[in-house]
Amino acid sequence: MSAPSALTSDSIALQLEAALDQYDRDTGSMIAAWPDLELYRSFSESIEKIRLYSSGIPEARVQWVELLIAHAELVHFLWRTQYGNQPAALAEIGAVREHHSRCVSALRERCLRVVAHGQQRRADRGAVS
Repeated sequence: MSAPSALTSDSIALQLEAALDQYDRDTGSMIAAWPDLELYRSFSESIEKIRLYSSGIPEARVQWVELLIAHAELVHFLWRTQYGNQPAALAEIGAVREHHSRCVSALRERCLRVVAHGQQRRADRGAVS
């Protein structure tokens, strides 16, 4: 990977990490205020931003897909608490939320590894020059 390309990957990974922080905050707010549709809209916009950044980091595709699935599961269970089998959904929401949090963390960790790897490659090239 060329130096400009590595810097671009680092930049995208850092932007993705910041988007994940916002998404994590939006998730907590949305769950606490469910079914606030304005927060739901913001939450949906956050996952779209994450999708866009993730598309620029091939190394993160597995973690991105896992998060997308966890996102869909979380939204499904929130709707179930509102309109479906509420007792069953409430019994499961803790596990769904925990899985969702692990997926956010896994994507965040992948971003940090991409940045660290890019920094190491640039440092190695600098030592060789």
